[in-house]
Amino acid sequence: MSVIDELRREGEIFQAYEMAKERLKAKPDQNLVKQDLARVLTDLLQKNCYLVQSASFFNYLNEFYALNIPKRDSVIHENIMWQVGKFIKELTRAEAPAEVFDQLYDVIIDVELPSGTSLFTFIVSSVLETKDLNDSYIRVLLKLRVRHLPSNHFEAINEDGEKKPSLGELLLLTMAKNLTNQKNVNSSDINILLEELDFVGEHYTNIPYINYYKAKSYLVLEDHEKAEQAILSYLKKRSKEHLAWELLSEILNDKERKIQALCKTVICHAHTGQLLRSQTKLFYLLLKEKEFVVAKSLHQLITNTQRELGKNSSEEWQSFTNESWYKNAKREISVSSYCYGRSKEVVAYVFEDWKAQNGIIYGLNIAKDLAEFVVADDVHGAFKYFGEKNLKVGDFVRLKLQRVANHEGVKYKALHVEKSDKRPKRTVYKVVEDGIREEGNDYYVGSVPINFSFAESKGYALGDVVRVKAVKLPSSRFKENAKWKVLSMFAKKDI
Repeated sequence: MSVIDELRREGEIFQAYEMAKERLKAKPDQNLVKQDLARVLTDLLQKNCYLVQSASFFNYLNEFYALNIPKRDSVIHENIMWQVGKFIKELTRAEAPAEVFDQLYDVIIDVELPSGTSLFTFIVSSVLETKDLNDSYIRVLLKLRVRHLPSNHFEAINEDGEKKPSLGELLLLTMAKNLTNQKNVNSSDINILLEELDFVGEHYTNIPYINYYKAKSYLVLEDHEKAEQAILSYLKKRSKEHLAWELLSEILNDKERKIQALCKTVICHAHTGQLLRSQTKLFYLLLKEKEFVVAKSLHQLITNTQRELGKNSSEEWQSFTNESWYKNAKREISVSSYCYGRSKEVVAYVFEDWKAQNGIIYGLNIAKDLAEFVVADDVHGAFKYFGEKNLKVGDFVRLKLQRVANHEGVKYKALHVEKSDKRPKRTVYKVVEDGIREEGNDYYVGSVPINFSFAESKGYALGDVVRVKAVKLPSSRFKENAKWKVLSMFAKKDI
């Protein structure tokens, strides 16, 4: 053990520091002497890693890097960075001014950390925690990159049944949000982000927002083709997200498709106020199109939401109510119904390569605005139909469905629906012509059970030959034997 190490061990740090500096003056090129001073500087950094001592910390840190210790002496470099990490934590706790973080990050920006280590994790997580206190943190994160985190930091976190994002996901999303929202972002930074998004997307399939931020990144680079490819891939997995449809509207160059995508955006389920931006964009586009009736209804909807949120409307916004187009638009229209109808084309475009299945509408829940459909015994569900007037029970529909499995079981989400002339499977839809007969306490037409009171109300009696159209209700609705719903009943002479 050297004399300097003995002094450090005895707590005589400043005496060790002075001795190490004197030896370095005498032998400025000797690596062992530099190492002695570096170890003393590590101790001094540890003692000064507080905001009030930041000047001393920076002096010692700069003194260390001036030594130009070879990178092969990795333990020394890593010990220094542990102290830097502690300093960052203390600065965050003390809510230090942005200038202090800027100064520190300028010093360490080119430091290389060992990949996949606890030190790398410590530094990255510490820097990430400073994001609300400075802007320069993003430079450090871009330099370090997400991919070098240990793989376990990309695993989903489940705390008491509540899912939380992993460190890797938080890091990637923070970088993506920061860069794609900057006004004058450097294209080289966006390219680094794209590389990290590609890497994480390829190696960790549990992080859902990869393609969304790839689309935003390509849009920043004005590569609309790749941006569209990315957002279409994203929408095919997460079709209910209003932000994704809004982004599609920004990406598309076709004016009509832009409006269609915004229409889809504003009918997505969201919390109060989350759709204001998209609704406002749509309002101005509809006004430009001279769609005054729906523009007025949308203006009223936006104004009511602003009032509900306690937000003041601008003078320009209020002035629309005094304009002639607004006063002349007498008829009221459902914004949701209008947007549902107008968005169908862009929804069909997004899911054009999705396999369609033939089904039938067996019920309309008007109170909940849900159309209930069945395709097969084990394929059924409901979709929001926004009061569409030409949709009725018994309509054949062509559906593009997404199978969703969770702890409650399997459900089918309707991605796109259109009316069709094709009949569904015979297992769920029957057209039979036969006499009305009684079996025990039940009544049938062919193999279809019927409500005899319904037949009587239409003037039919036992033995009358009628044609019945019926749909089999989903098996999940009833635990007993299969139930059929008669859609229509006519005597042969009435057909």
